[in-house]
Amino acid sequence: MGKLEMYKKLSEEDKNNLTSYCMYRSIFTIARNYNKELSDDEVERLEELANYIYLKDEYYNFSDARISDFLTECYVEKGISLDRLEEQSWNDVLEAIDNNYLDFINDNEEEMER
Repeated sequence: MGKLEMYKKLSEEDKNNLTSYCMYRSIFTIARNYNKELSDDEVERLEELANYIYLKDEYYNFSDARISDFLTECYVEKGISLDRLEEQSWNDVLEAIDNNYLDFINDNEEEMER
């Protein structure tokens, strides 16, 4: 059976969740690349944040995977907590993704201190 036939057999619920599934795949792939095992809670929070930012993105038109890749790299590579990631404005995150700038949170905090 080909992929198209398999897609046609998906339930409507699964078809409606394809973006989330792609984000989960992205999160697990990035975590595996850094030899990190994430809990279900961590994965769900990353996916929810990525999905929120994905829906807010009207200018850059980033893919779901690019957003979730970036957030996961900030979390697993840079050690930025989920709370700190969730506190950032979606616009700042999108700008950081555009510049591939994983240290954007540290810069934002330094600006606030000045």
